[in-house]
Amino acid sequence: MARLLSVCLLAVAFGCLFAPAFIPAAPRSDRLSAAAGAAVLATVPAGAEAFVYKGKEYFDVFYGIDPLAWAFCGFSIVYFGAVLKNAAQKYNISPDKTPPKVGGFVGKEVENGEPSYMDPSIKQGPY
Repeated sequence: MARLLSVCLLAVAFGCLFAPAFIPAAPRSDRLSAAAGAAVLATVPAGAEAFVYKGKEYFDVFYGIDPLAWAFCGFSIVYFGAVLKNAAQKYNISPDKTPPKVGGFVGKEVENGEPSYMDPSIKQGPY
């Protein structure tokens, strides 16, 4: 099973490496050099350049949005959530108030008018 899996993964890797859909119509040596160049570029760390001030890079925790807008958004979410919760509690329709059953336990045969399973005149089972 493991051998089959490794063979399938190897076939997929070769198919991705030599497929013309990924690298269009180039000689095989160019394909290999292009794949190696792409691998090198993918591993080179690059700066995020989220916010650069006087040559030093800073990370913007507010994603470029004013803190006042974030505060207003948070307040709106909490406020409208409370409004929806209060409306749901105010206009909640409770289920029908039926009186509970009083009395002791009655068996199924009494409740449904069926003969008792302990009646010796009724044959039960395949024997």
